[in-house]
Amino acid sequence: MKDVAVEVVVAAARGGRVEMLLLRLPGNVWVTPGAAVGAGRRLEEAAAAALAEQAGVRGVALEQLYSFDTAAADGVRVAYLALTDAGRHALAPGAEVVEVRWFPADDLPPLGDEVAETLAYGRARLRAKAVYAPIALRLLPEAFTLGELQAAYEALLERRLDTRNFRRDVLAADIVEPVGRVRAEGPGRPARLYRAAAGEFQVLARERRIARAARGTPTSGGAPS
Repeated sequence: MKDVAVEVVVAAARGGRVEMLLLRLPGNVWVTPGAAVGAGRRLEEAAAAALAEQAGVRGVALEQLYSFDTAAADGVRVAYLALTDAGRHALAPGAEVVEVRWFPADDLPPLGDEVAETLAYGRARLRAKAVYAPIALRLLPEAFTLGELQAAYEALLERRLDTRNFRRDVLAADIVEPVGRVRAEGPGRPARLYRAAAGEFQVLARERRIARAARGTPTSGGAPS
């Protein structure tokens, strides 16, 4: 029977780009949170425990990402994906962890082949899923502006979106609802704050502009913001 380990790709969006959470172990080795899975323990439970104990990140939803054979072919790595607002958690290195740190996804430290493979797969999944599901909402604080939501989508899709079309589509899809407050964002009128709602944001007729943007087809309806 092969040994089983879990690892967690933790992603956030800040400053218009996707960031990944990494742990530095002794010897300046950077890895994702993870651990071997003991007999009788559920995989998701082991992944959540590793994330909490090694990085101090708790209470985030986990989605199984992929299963990889280890380089020695004598084990299996089961990867999970966790999306969160980076400012929501006070990072706390575990007992055998030197440092916990967010890195831009396009500027990671030197990584082992297996860690790099897992992170690349996670980033590709994020980009693909952002086209048809409202996953960007999981990268934001409880209250956010539509501008912040658009910035999160643009970070995931790695492309600018037309502001007028994006906001119209988001509001029509009922995935957000106003919270009754505003926030000043520089000169001009304060921006209305929203929170996540239970709507669906799929690639239907009115959202196909986002799908085309993900494939690299220019959007229509105005200049990018």
